[in-house]
Amino acid sequence: MTTARSPQNEKPAIREQVTAALLAVEPEENGPVALPDVVFHHELDHFITDFRDSAAATHRLVALPEWQRAHRVFITPDNSTQLLREFAIRQHKEMIMTTFGIRRGSVLVTRDRVPAGQEEFAATLVGMERFGRRLPTIADLEAAGPLDLMVTGALAVSQAHGGRAGKGAGWFDAEWGIWGSLGLTTPDTPVIGIVHDLQVVPQAFSLDPWDCHMTIIVTPSQVIRVPRFTQPHGILWDQIISPQQRRWLAAIPYMRELYERAFGRPWPAG
Repeated sequence: MTTARSPQNEKPAIREQVTAALLAVEPEENGPVALPDVVFHHELDHFITDFRDSAAATHRLVALPEWQRAHRVFITPDNSTQLLREFAIRQHKEMIMTTFGIRRGSVLVTRDRVPAGQEEFAATLVGMERFGRRLPTIADLEAAGPLDLMVTGALAVSQAHGGRAGKGAGWFDAEWGIWGSLGLTTPDTPVIGIVHDLQVVPQAFSLDPWDCHMTIIVTPSQVIRVPRFTQPHGILWDQIISPQQRRWLAAIPYMRELYERAFGRPWPAG
């Protein structure tokens, strides 16, 4: 296993390049590849967009052996993963999704909690919270059990090392760290990214120590199995040094609980 290296941080340029490609109007398709959000329209710095032909990517994903043998899956609350969440319900997977900003923890949705005919609505963010069982504490996550795989959307993914560029907030990296710190994932847990082909970039870009690698990238036209790189494990407390990082993480109840468990004292004020 190796560690990814890049001479400089290229993420801002990658985000700009991919955003432009996603929003370019294609006359033959009567619009851009990126699909608008009901609140943020095409402001891609506010959400992970769904994209044209995402259904084809979803069908490729559910055909993967990693998905078919999985019982308990984590799926991010991205626009591009909504159809996959519906598949999870219909296929009797146990599915965990974080709430907005991880502020209210997570929800667990199982087939028995969703009335027949409500599967599509239950896969929406509102429906997940209506039908799901809340998991507000790390004890609730532990009781729910280990994950068999994690799925996320992205703004861009590197084919070279599976590094992900999202909106820049780091939500998925925090989620990977939380579940890993509880022993509910391992460095070998499959991490699948679902994106459009335009969102896959060939080059490596620099990653922070806490950045998680995608191990499989699924697009409407292909499945890319990425060479294995060393995954971060758990919360890298010694890397959380800036006041901005501390304020952001302090807003996540799971993080405050994990800090107290690790160090035997409350999250530091300020």
